[in-house]
Amino acid sequence: MLIISDNLNMARGHVARAITARDAGSIRELAHKITAAGADVIDVNIGLVTQAAEDTMIWLVDQIQAVSDRQLSLDGHSVDALIAGAERAVKKPILNAYFVQSAHPDGMARLYDYAASKGLEIILPALGDGGPPLDPDRRAGKAQELVEAAMGAGVPAENIFVDPVVVHLAGGYAQDHAAAVLETMKLLGTMFDPPVKTVAGVEYLGQGTPAELRSAVSRVYLAMLGALGLNAAMVDVLDSATMRDIRLIKGLRNESLYSVSDAEIK
Repeated sequence: MLIISDNLNMARGHVARAITARDAGSIRELAHKITAAGADVIDVNIGLVTQAAEDTMIWLVDQIQAVSDRQLSLDGHSVDALIAGAERAVKKPILNAYFVQSAHPDGMARLYDYAASKGLEIILPALGDGGPPLDPDRRAGKAQELVEAAMGAGVPAENIFVDPVVVHLAGGYAQDHAAAVLETMKLLGTMFDPPVKTVAGVEYLGQGTPAELRSAVSRVYLAMLGALGLNAAMVDVLDSATMRDIRLIKGLRNESLYSVSDAEIK
């Protein structure tokens, strides 16, 4: 299971303040902690930033790469910002199309073409016009539509991640959405030949719940998704219990050599 850090996200107040102030020290310290915690990939999420989005993404990529050698996943509203960040990245990044697909889907064709031309991986969220469909078949159908478009543009299946889109429990129909993601995961495992990969923003499920319960909620869901073959998880890598659970999932799926220490919270 690929571990993607969700810690460097504009939705987190301290991160937004550091980015707005161009506080390089805070961003570098956070990137160092994320790397030390065991992240495979750092998601660089500038959200709906539109003013100076390219400059913001380039600045962030520079700060992170000054202290970390991890692969980056680039996320934001602006296709230009994603491309600018990708051009700056030392390692081939992952392009996360969540905000492009949700806020400005007309930019998806350009993103496909760029990913295909550079041999980049891309995350495709199963979003409809009004967000993720509640019905698992429609959710999977949206994923199929996006995968076919990406492959039609030349992105190979092995470079595609499908995101069934986790919705936080504080939202409407939250439990129904949580169940729909699990059912969608079952469908995705049988839909594509050659297969694509799957990724889920597990961390999002616990948003809106009391802070002391957030980790437990996300970790239970992570285990459920892991049992369905989830390939990559977007999580809070600074939560030691979450990282313990990922070690155990990887060991019990025979993806790593199990050690008793894997069950310890470090």
